[in-house]
Amino acid sequence: MEIKYIENYWDKQATIWREEKEDAWDLPETKYWLQYFKQLLPTLSGKKVLEVGTASGYFANLLSLAGYQVTAVDLSSKMIEEAKEVSQKLKLSIDYQVMDAQNLDFESNTFDLVFTRLMTWTLPDVNKFYQLSYNILKPQGKLINFDGDMGKIQFSSEEGHERYPSEIMEEANKIKANLEISKNDRPTYDLELLKKIGFINVVSDNKIQNEILHKDISEKTLFQISAQKP
Repeated sequence: MEIKYIENYWDKQATIWREEKEDAWDLPETKYWLQYFKQLLPTLSGKKVLEVGTASGYFANLLSLAGYQVTAVDLSSKMIEEAKEVSQKLKLSIDYQVMDAQNLDFESNTFDLVFTRLMTWTLPDVNKFYQLSYNILKPQGKLINFDGDMGKIQFSSEEGHERYPSEIMEEANKIKANLEISKNDRPTYDLELLKKIGFINVVSDNKIQNEILHKDISEKTLFQISAQKP
C-alpha cells in the first residue's frame, strides 16, 4: 500500500473531520479529555509533546489548553490546513507540520510525550513509527497510543460514521486489508514490537478510554498502549 494513496484518503476527509471535531467541543467528552491530559502532565518530566496524526487538531488543542508545549503532525496537508484554522480561532499556539509518521524528522531526545489516537492502524510500517518515537523521546519520555484492532472489523457509514460517504468507508476497508498490521492481533502485536525496540513499562489497557469518558467499562472501546523510554 503506497503512502500517497493513504494521504489522499485523509485529504478527502479533512472538512468532515473538522466539522465532527468542532461539534465535539460542546460535548462532555472534551472536558473529560482535558482533565485526562491535565492529570497526565505531572507524571512527565517536561511539557514537550508531539501528537502524531493530529487530523484537524482536536487533541493538539486540548493538549495546549492542558498546559503542554505542542508540536502536531499529520500526513495530510489538508488536515493540517484545517487544524491551523481551528487553532487560530482558539488563539492557541501550536507547531503544525505535514509529516509522515514513518519519517518523523526531529532530533533525538526532543519530546517528553508522543501521543497518538486512531493513527497506527493506517501505517504500512508501524514498527518504524515506534522506533522513531523511541529515538525522539527524551529519557523517561512516554509513548501513549489509543487505537483498535481494526483488522477484525468492517467500517460502514453507520455506528458513529454517519457523516462519511459509503465510498470513504469502503476505501478505509481497502486500505486496512492491504496493511500488515491488520493481519496481527492487537495490541499484543504492538506490545511485542515496543519491547523489542527497548521500551520499558509497556502495558495495554482496554478500559481506560471508557474510564476517561465516564462510560460503562464493559462497552467496547479503543485500547491504550503506554510505554516508556529508559
